[in-house]
Amino acid sequence: MKALPGRLERLPPGREEFSAAIAADDRARILTAMSELVSRRGYRDTSLELIQKRADVSRATFRRYFGSREECFLACFADGVEGARTRIEAAARGEAEWPEQVRAGLAALLAYVVAEPAFARVCLLEPLSIGPAGTKAYLAVLQAAAPAFLPGRQYVEDPSRLPRSLEGSIVGALVGMIRRRLERSEAEQIPGLLPTMLQFSLAPYLGAAGAGAIVAASQA
Repeated sequence: MKALPGRLERLPPGREEFSAAIAADDRARILTAMSELVSRRGYRDTSLELIQKRADVSRATFRRYFGSREECFLACFADGVEGARTRIEAAARGEAEWPEQVRAGLAALLAYVVAEPAFARVCLLEPLSIGPAGTKAYLAVLQAAAPAFLPGRQYVEDPSRLPRSLEGSIVGALVGMIRRRLERSEAEQIPGLLPTMLQFSLAPYLGAAGAGAIVAASQA
């Protein structure tokens, strides 16, 4: 996430829009600080004191928005997921056919991970380390993403032969591919995952040749 400007100061009193700007700025600074610190140190080594110092806010200001470090992390996680979802859906809307929607959506996801590495690490690497709440949030996101692959069943002559868990397995595997690159600090290789991800996610529905055609078109 790009650096945010400093807090607004000495604003004219009685201006609600200015108060709203200050509030939004403080909250954004805290979330940015959380994402940057967690991406470098991990959640367990990111203390409230470090977050407050990085965000340049007081303990009282932090408590105004978040009741705990965990709550702050979950808000950061939610913001990162929403940022990715918005980009994926916008990219997919630009395509008429489902296979091309998958291609555009996956490309947008990879671009987001590269553009927002701190949020990517927060969303993909750290949720399981904070306990049940993080695990629940992480699994809920994977579950919510799975239906995006359901339209692929209309391309299969006998959809009943496909396992009911197929779409969830596809999402889990795709996320795993990105996670492994992040764990190895190989972010520069993430854009190159698109052909593999496309082939893997489309082949169960279009067959190897059909998926390969979409992959070839994406590389043209």
